Amino acid sequence: MADRPRQIVVCSCEDTIPLDANALRSACKGAEVTAGREFCRAELDKFRSQTATGGDITVACTQEAPVFSDAVADNGNVCLSFVNIRENAGWSRDARKAAPKIAALLAAAAEPVPDVPLVSMTSDGVILIYGRDERAIEAAELLKDHLDITVLIAKPSGLSPRRVTDYPVVKGTISAAKGNLGAFEVTVDDFAAAKPSSRGEIVFAMPRDGAKSRCDLILDLSGGAPLFPAVDLRDGYLRADPGDPSAMLRAVLKARDLVGTFDKPRYITFTEDLCAHSRSKIVGCRRCLDLCPAGAIAPNGDHVAIDPLICAGCGQCAAACPTGAASYALPPADSLMRKLRVLLTTYREAGGAQAVLLIHDEDHGAGMIDALARHGDGLPENVIPVQVNEVTQVGLEAIAAAFAYGAT
Repeated sequence: MADRPRQIVVCSCEDTIPLDANALRSACKGAEVTAGREFCRAELDKFRSQTATGGDITVACTQEAPVFSDAVADNGNVCLSFVNIRENAGWSRDARKAAPKIAALLAAAAEPVPDVPLVSMTSDGVILIYGRDERAIEAAELLKDHLDITVLIAKPSGLSPRRVTDYPVVKGTISAAKGNLGAFEVTVDDFAAAKPSSRGEIVFAMPRDGAKSRCDLILDLSGGAPLFPAVDLRDGYLRADPGDPSAMLRAVLKARDLVGTFDKPRYITFTEDLCAHSRSKIVGCRRCLDLCPAGAIAPNGDHVAIDPLICAGCGQCAAACPTGAASYALPPADSLMRKLRVLLTTYREAGGAQAVLLIHDEDHGAGMIDALARHGDGLPENVIPVQVNEVTQVGLEAIAAAFAYGAT
């Protein structure tokens, strides 16, 4: 079985793709190409039979990937990979001329990708809800049965005392915050606890500055300036406009689920000895420091330090690093360049010409390509999409490699 050629399973998606199976067999050298019309439904038994002997199998469909994965779940010898040829090539005004592009996409999908190291964050559900009025209390009421809550109100006025103190309500203004999911630390000025004797409204004790608090999560309903740069990128920091009930509810629901241990990729591999940040206290390079939107990079002597728990994976530091001290790991640059080589070489050998690479991410770019395929003319025959984690991770080395391998 180890010597069996790679298998490729393609279908015309109920004849909506003008599939040239013979052209694909000719272009996908060394692979067994099985063509069909509807493997995900009417021909699912045929798919099971085709994959019964196991091996590396590329399925030319991403929409129905869960169906195919479930179909072979009991066969431990099957290793599936998926690639989207429908929106990327088959649903296009130029679909009948897209065989070289489809062959290239299939070949690139089979290129092995190294495992990415992970870092872990653990949250015990200790949450600080930071607000300015009763809406912070409303959020606390929704979460009190799920999380360990403290409500911090900035400049409170007219807050009604709770009949039962299910959670502390304190006052104060956050003057500094640092950390990440499971390890936040905030500094609070004008801090004071509520007096238990409060009657008509909550009365607070004598305030003090510089109070410290640790928590796993922060729900920011203050409506003020965000506590962190690039607020959507800081794991565990949730922010919503207190005047938007639906946004507040979405943040509450997300906070409720952030209990447990969470893994994230270590996006950047950093080699301190190569860093040119500083020598003899003279700063030589600040590129990564100036570019990082998440605030994950800080000076650390003659080099910088990248906090993997804060890093959001944009890859700008790796793309701009002049020495290679910071390199992207999802995938590594050499893996991306191998994929580009396979992609462009296969495209050219299959008869394609004037290849144009379309670098895109999954969240935004893939959706745009889908919309173009479903509601427009689709991608031209020579425009080959290449999905990466973040478009900002692509550096000059990958661009130069693409030109060397035949991109125009």
